[in-house]
Amino acid sequence: MLISLLLMIALLLIAGALLIWQASIIFSLDINGGKLRVRRGDPPMNFEHAARDVVRRYGIEKGRLTATRTSKGLKLRSSPSVPKEAHAELQTALQRVKVGRKRRKKRR
Repeated sequence: MLISLLLMIALLLIAGALLIWQASIIFSLDINGGKLRVRRGDPPMNFEHAARDVVRRYGIEKGRLTATRTSKGLKLRSSPSVPKEAHAELQTALQRVKVGRKRRKKRR
């Protein structure tokens, strides 16, 4: 009885951690056959264009790009099939994009 209770509590904690982790994902892009496809979320158009350009220039055939929100800002995770140079270029493009921030109206 005690073991089953502890097991149930452990499973609930794991499920809670997974929910928090999934909530931190902003968007996910899938690369298949050299084509970029949005898998989850709504990536900014500027980043999507930059990603298409990088995929074309580096000739990436397969992979996945996932943008997550961390305490230090946005971070890009990529699959091992994406070259490190391409990942660095995409991370820079992601830092230029303002995701989730309200735009201030210009004063007249």
